Amino acid sequence: MEVVLYRIDERLIHGQIMTAWQGRTGAKTVVIVDDTAAQDEFMIQIYRLAAPQLRVEVVDTAKFHEMAKDADTGRTIVLFKGPAEALKALEEKIVPDELIVGNVATAPGRKKYTKYAYLSDEEKGMLEKLQNLGWKVNMQLLPDDAKSRFER
Repeated sequence: MEVVLYRIDERLIHGQIMTAWQGRTGAKTVVIVDDTAAQDEFMIQIYRLAAPQLRVEVVDTAKFHEMAKDADTGRTIVLFKGPAEALKALEEKIVPDELIVGNVATAPGRKKYTKYAYLSDEEKGMLEKLQNLGWKVNMQLLPDDAKSRFER
């Protein structure tokens, strides 16, 4: 699999992904890695309808690890709903690269980290663990926005 973007975005597939990031990366496939969503046929159809011009796969972590080794998906954007999903999928078997943190909405226990990302202390720890594994974790909403390095 030729991954052109690993991204955390709680909204997963939406206008920014489909226009700005897909246009910047030239991706032809989007892989959503989420153990719960991978079991929800209704949501899988919704995600596919949201991006009819792309191949959309919704997979659990085990299937993602298989795809990372073998699947011929072409240029691919890999999306995670949050830091927990990203850590579960990326902490083993995946060669460290860059992980972009986009939109993470406010929720109980989360504090404002950037104008578009709210993170709990636990989630910050997950991102820090990924950094310790060699991942470059950056905060960036849109491709033309300046990146800022995640710091706990």
